[in-house]
Amino acid sequence: MCPSTPAANATVFLGMITPAGRVAYVTPALPAEVALATAGTDAPVESRYRLAGPCVTTTCGFWTGDHCGLGERVVASYRETAGPAETDLPHCAIRRTCRWYAEQGRAACTACSHVVTDAR
Repeated sequence: MCPSTPAANATVFLGMITPAGRVAYVTPALPAEVALATAGTDAPVESRYRLAGPCVTTTCGFWTGDHCGLGERVVASYRETAGPAETDLPHCAIRRTCRWYAEQGRAACTACSHVVTDAR
C-alpha cells in the first residue's frame, strides 16, 4: 500500500491532518469514502486527510524502477531535520502492507506522520 496516495487512487482513510501539520492516524482502517464524502470544500481533500491505496509502481512518478523514491526521500529528509527514529511507532492501519515500511523500516513510520499530500 502507498501511504500517501491521491484521492483518485485511495482505498483507505489513513488519518486527519492536524493544525500542526501532522497526521493523526485513524485505526482501525476506514474506507477512503469516509474522507472523500467531505470533498465539497475549496481545499483539496489531500490537504486535510492522508489517504492510502495500492502502490501503482511503474505508473507513479516516484517509482525508481525497484522501490519508492518518495518513501526514501521522506525518510532521508526527516533524518536530516529531526534525528533518529522514535522508538514508539504511531498506530497505523496499513503498516503490515505499507510500501514505505517494507522498504525503509521503522524510520518510515516516524517520518510518515509529517507528510501532507496536497494535490494542488
